[in-house]
Amino acid sequence: MKVTSRERIVIIIGIVAAALVLIFYATTSLLPDSEGLSQNVELKKRMLRSQRETLTREDFYKTRLDQYRKQLDLDKTRFLPGENASMAGAELQKVVKNFADQSGVEITQRNILQEKKVQDLVTKVSLRIETNCTPEQLVQFLAAIESYEKMLKIDELVVSGIRLGKKYEIRPSLTISGYITLPEEKPKDNTGSKPANS
Repeated sequence: MKVTSRERIVIIIGIVAAALVLIFYATTSLLPDSEGLSQNVELKKRMLRSQRETLTREDFYKTRLDQYRKQLDLDKTRFLPGENASMAGAELQKVVKNFADQSGVEITQRNILQEKKVQDLVTKVSLRIETNCTPEQLVQFLAAIESYEKMLKIDELVVSGIRLGKKYEIRPSLTISGYITLPEEKPKDNTGSKPANS
């Protein structure tokens, strides 16, 4: 069968059209999305600007860090003395007893409560006491605790009162807390030497 020149032209035009369609689909599917690329470039530009700004503020952050360290050192001076909760609990009992004696407050019962870790390096030591006193004595006692050089906090105060003749007496129950700092725990060394196989 012989192909005429007219049929040959139609076949060539069909092949060229199919080739153009294939080239169009290949280029659009292989080339990345230009809008997505521009968004990605903008995002990276913003990240670089933010990082550059952070780097230019390095001195500011170092100054702030030094201020926070000084404040932390100052705050640590307000913690109870003692290397552990038992020693701090004994110190807390002694301080509270002195304030009670100065104020005329009678301590009828006292119990050291379980210490609680409040932050990584800070532990709360609490003392619960039952007392007998007058309202004026209680005010003096609370003022002494509040003005103490170390950081003491009254977590709970429950007051019940009784009348003895013409005089009122109260029976306050208080939970007083102080704080201690514990030394940082060193990370465990897992790189111990293993015995050599013989």
